[in-house]
Amino acid sequence: MIKKIVPLFVLSLFVVSCSTFAPAPTAAPTETATPIPTETQPPTFTPTSTPVPPTETPDLLGLLPSGVPLETWKGIPIMPGAINGDEDKESYRFTIDASVEEVQAYYELELLKLGWNLMASGTGDTGTALLMFTNGNLPLLPISIIPHGEIVLVLIVSSQ
Repeated sequence: MIKKIVPLFVLSLFVVSCSTFAPAPTAAPTETATPIPTETQPPTFTPTSTPVPPTETPDLLGLLPSGVPLETWKGIPIMPGAINGDEDKESYRFTIDASVEEVQAYYELELLKLGWNLMASGTGDTGTALLMFTNGNLPLLPISIIPHGEIVLVLIVSSQ
């Protein structure tokens, strides 16, 4: 009978040790390292000299004309009231006391009368306007209208 009880006892012991009644293993404490605080240096201020750009270009890179304005240039009318004007082989520039919108309206109307069509126009962030005119087989006629203080610089470029 003892021979029957011993295996049964061993089997019972095995079952009990694997059951949920067995005590759960205890987690061993783990050491963690905490970094030692260090002192951080405050940022240092390095003064720099930044040049301030001029608020207005004095002569628009030499584009401001100084001569007497023409009435027409290569068949293109010069807006009445022009203050100064200068020409070279491919361009004419003049200044006028008017707004960009007034100059644009003048050239859209006057060039239309002469057979030119406004192909494209646009205005930049600085208020500068660019007009592109076409007239049959003639080369494109770009007109730049550039505000400059109280006056406007008008630049007409023609390769005819």
